Amino acid sequence: MKKQKIKKYSPKYFKQGLPEWKRVKDPFTSRVFYRPLSFVTASVATKFGLSANTVSYFSIFIAIFAFIGLVIPNHTANIIGAVLVNLWLLSDCTDGNIARTVRKQPFGDFADSSSSYILVALLGTGLGLVAYFQGGLFIKENCVWILLLGALASSSDTLMRLIYQKYKASERNLCDMGVINIEVDKRTDKNQANSLSVRIESDFGVGGILPLLTLICVILNVADLAVIYCFLYYFLSSIVMISKYIFKAIRKTKIIEMERK
Repeated sequence: MKKQKIKKYSPKYFKQGLPEWKRVKDPFTSRVFYRPLSFVTASVATKFGLSANTVSYFSIFIAIFAFIGLVIPNHTANIIGAVLVNLWLLSDCTDGNIARTVRKQPFGDFADSSSSYILVALLGTGLGLVAYFQGGLFIKENCVWILLLGALASSSDTLMRLIYQKYKASERNLCDMGVINIEVDKRTDKNQANSLSVRIESDFGVGGILPLLTLICVILNVADLAVIYCFLYYFLSSIVMISKYIFKAIRKTKIIEMERK
């Protein structure tokens, strides 16, 4: 049996294969740094025969080791953890490049999303521990309130995603029953890549400015700023999004019940 030859893809190949909607959706930090570098890493990954899913699953370990680096009460370890957060974003761009231009695999969305969910679920808490042990700009060492803000930042994003997924599952069930039609989601609609809600999520979340902000704050020993940022962004976002889908469910329930009368 002949060994299958691995096809080589150049960085230029991945650059040319980036669709316009993705160029628009990419946040400023990705367009300037992470995305151009990811063309190179995608080329290297494919030379070793790595698939998009493999890169996604590997990035889960990057996220976990980033968290470990952040929770160790040592400044050097914290910096390494923050660097790994940025390496995670690079890997996230890399697997997307491979999936779009080489081969998209089954459960690709699952692999990619699992990686980002794990990182966000750990990042706020990890940064909270950095600020707790090292102190920061506004707090002194061993301030328990910063731990609470970090934990709320992490749990808010997870809670928001759980409620969103449950809403979409309920919507899908009602659609299968012929009761309603599925509403197009701006988050997944390529034509809405430049909408305000998509831009906010892209630019200010873990796929945008947050990894770079994490690194800068950890290096300068002001991790409390990153924790406060995460809390304001994820906690407030969760309140807005959870309220949005609760009101959507209430409104659609009233419409369905009126149609049944």
